[in-house]
Amino acid sequence: MKLSTRGEYGLRAMLYLAMHAKGDEDLLQASEISEAQDIPPHYLKQILSRLRAAGLIRSIRGPAGGHGLARDARDISVGEIIQCLEGQLTNINAILDLPCGIAVGPQHCVIKEFLVEVKESIEGLLNARTLADLAGRQSELSERKILVQPRIMRRGSRS
Repeated sequence: MKLSTRGEYGLRAMLYLAMHAKGDEDLLQASEISEAQDIPPHYLKQILSRLRAAGLIRSIRGPAGGHGLARDARDISVGEIIQCLEGQLTNINAILDLPCGIAVGPQHCVIKEFLVEVKESIEGLLNARTLADLAGRQSELSERKILVQPRIMRRGSRS
């Protein structure tokens, strides 16, 4: 899975909305989201437009307007957000569709079988996790001051 800045920024914007917009009347300005999440304002507008077109957010123009979630955060999956912004959840279909000339034939290829498992696992995880799940975990990380340090970051810091 490859996540572009559009996907990352979109997830951050959606998470911010989930954590800060309280109720139907409380809308957040794009400038607030941009500043809080360090997303370039012009890029955020493009992202918000895509999210709105997909029915994930609602927007109202004007001085009292802003942006809010179109549905409850428990009803929006991470996979839905990523698919909206990236066009697909995994890039494996392109590999699976390539012509195959190996001796066992494409119908009996263990590599393709494995890639299908990877695709199903990734998509299953992304579709099972909701925006509310992320918001809850974000609150826990912040409140308990839990450091998130992926293995790749730990390896680099030992040098």
